[in-house]
Amino acid sequence: PRPAAVSYLQRRGIDSEILSCCIQAGIFYESKNYHNCVFVGKDKAGKARFACMRGVMGDFKADAPGSDKRYNFCLPAAAPDCRTVAAFESPIDALSLATMRKLARTPWDRCNYLSLGGTSPLALLQFLKDRPEVKQVYLCLDNDKAGLDGIARIEAAIQGDKELQGRALTVERKPPPATHGKDYNELLRAKLAERPARGPKERSNTR
Repeated sequence: PRPAAVSYLQRRGIDSEILSCCIQAGIFYESKNYHNCVFVGKDKAGKARFACMRGVMGDFKADAPGSDKRYNFCLPAAAPDCRTVAAFESPIDALSLATMRKLARTPWDRCNYLSLGGTSPLALLQFLKDRPEVKQVYLCLDNDKAGLDGIARIEAAIQGDKELQGRALTVERKPPPATHGKDYNELLRAKLAERPARGPKERSNTR
């Protein structure tokens, strides 16, 4: 049987190959006692500095004790010099957009997918300072009041940060369309529900 955490994320629509990439990178695993999803954030040197847990049953969410929110979960681009980062409120939303790009047959691994652990700008500011090559920022927070207010705060934080002043950064608002809910996982699940079921081709009714 598949581990509970992987099964849970697959039920949420996350692509199994993308999950395998996370496991191999050491940024996702299942906790031993409660089988929670554990998402790991690493610093530029590759040292684990943050972990957040998501229960596979109910609404349990928590950061591991001692976590540094400046180093949140990030699914990195395949190329280390990638110039693009997309920021989300949660790891599952980040993995959802990666999955949607894969479903659309576009190169999903040409972007860094960063979770902010909510709407705080801390992780994005640290990410940008650690990676001066990044030029394009997509703010993919939830399409609700908290998310949209968070986008405005993050834009102000980037503009007001002395270390980032003078950087040629393009910042775009990219909340998901409200037609399918408020976040990228709801959008992914809606898109999957709309896809035709795979199965044997229907026989024609010609006689």
